[in-house]
Amino acid sequence: MQRQKQRATLIDVKREVESHKGDLIKLEAHKSKKKLYHKVGRIEAVYPSIFTVTVEAEKNRPAERLSFSYSDVLTRSVKIALIDEQRLGPVEAMMA
Repeated sequence: MQRQKQRATLIDVKREVESHKGDLIKLEAHKSKKKLYHKVGRIEAVYPSIFTVTVEAEKNRPAERLSFSYSDVLTRSVKIALIDEQRLGPVEAMMA
């Protein structure tokens, strides 16, 4: 019974991520135990177990593609916040 609740929650997370495919997001993820990194990118693709995010290029780094599992979001190892591009200009959206 407990497993069904978790499965339903993972399905909910997946549906939410799917509904924002292509949207600009702010991403916070744990790089290691004590280090966090913050990135801005777009949800590029959604797969059965993972989703990919294309991260904007930074000063010394080219654009990159990162992948995360839905359980990463569920356990809060990865936090996602939507960036409202309509309220921001294109330059501000990239800098957010």
